[in-house]
Order: sequence, then structure tokens, then C-alpha cells
Amino acid sequence: MSSAIRFIGNYDVNAEGKFLWEILGQLRQLGVGRIVTKNEWARKWPTQPSYIKIIRAQPTMDRWLFGGKVWGEWTYRGRNLGIYEFADDLNRSDWRLIHKHEEQELMEGKEAMGDIILPKSFPIPPLQNLLAKKACEKAGVPFREEQTRAPLQLCIDPEFSMLTPFIKQEEPTKKSTSVYDEVDPQVLLDLYGKEIPVKVEAWNIGPASFTPRFSATEMKVTEQHSS
Repeated sequence: MSSAIRFIGNYDVNAEGKFLWEILGQLRQLGVGRIVTKNEWARKWPTQPSYIKIIRAQPTMDRWLFGGKVWGEWTYRGRNLGIYEFADDLNRSDWRLIHKHEEQELMEGKEAMGDIILPKSFPIPPLQNLLAKKACEKAGVPFREEQTRAPLQLCIDPEFSMLTPFIKQEEPTKKSTSVYDEVDPQVLLDLYGKEIPVKVEAWNIGPASFTPRFSATEMKVTEQHSS
């Protein structure tokens, strides 16, 4: 008999805790005043505390305790983000209650996330530069060095929208012909912490196998008819 563990259905392999409503439903006043956190945050940024202090909880009282809204004071990677409303990702079994004797130590975490520094401008592609120079020559206008760059307007992913106040734009100290050479890759990698996101499309059980879609005879007949 095989001792391998098989997960049936859409199993969250990273989950190591409980549903949030599973925790709050067992506390007085649905956990108002208590602190909860996600194990995912602790794994990604172990030295920068992230937690939520519950201010108000409103469950939908569904059968599986999946739905509802929670309002809480959110501290993310040591930076206080203010009061947020949480309605998504509450049914992921990755939440953990911080015991009262651990709260003070968690809230006194000294290391906090720094500002996210990104370029204020980016270099214009070489072909566009060439066309701009030719247009200036044709119009009799001098081509300035400032015209080789353009202002960079950031489009922030909703996943990181709460970090908008901490994103600062400055002129890069090292300028290049590619914006990828001007951005510190560690700044972007630090957004994901110690776990780079991956996506698994499907799980296959058993050894790899090849299933031919067409037989050799059918392919030959098709080639003869087409010729």
C-alpha cells in the first residue's frame, strides 16, 4: 500500500493555520481588540511584523463561515497602514491568533520596511531617439539631452496598492539605455519577500506518460488525400 499523501480538490499547499472566522467565532465580541496574523507574512518577512488588530467583525453567518467583513488596524511589515476593510482571502486557512502574552513583543518589532525607491524617468528607446533627432534636424531645432528620457508614471498592481504612500520616485543614479538596468532588482524582489510567487495549473498523479493523439496510419491516409 502506497504511503504517499494525495490531496483531492483545490488544496492550498501553503496554508498552515485556520479560517479567520474559525478563530473569531470562538472569541468574545468576535475578537474585537485581539490581534491576528497570517503565516504567509511571517514566512516572507520574518523580521518585519505584520498583523491586524480587530476593530469590528461582521460575519455573513453562512454554513461554512467563509463570508463576512472585518475592519482592523493593519500593520504591514512594521509600517502602520491605518484602518482597512478586509472581505477577501478570509476563508484561506492561513490565519493565526496572537496570544496576549505575545502581543507586546510583536508590536515592539523594531525593524520596519523602508521606502520603495523607483525611477522618476525612463530612457526612450533608441529608434524613437533616432526619429526625434531627425525630426529636430528637419525642423532646424537643436536636440537636447533631456529629450532622451520621459517621465515614468507608475501603474501599481492592486496587490500592492496599500504601499502607495511608501513608493518614492527619484532620478536614477546610474543611467542606461534600458529602464531594467536602472532599477535595483532587490527592490522588486523584496515586495515578495522570501517566497517568489508561483502558479500551479494542474496536478498530475503518477509517472509522466506520453499519449499519441494520432496514429501513423491515419496521418498517412490524410497526407494521401491532401496530395
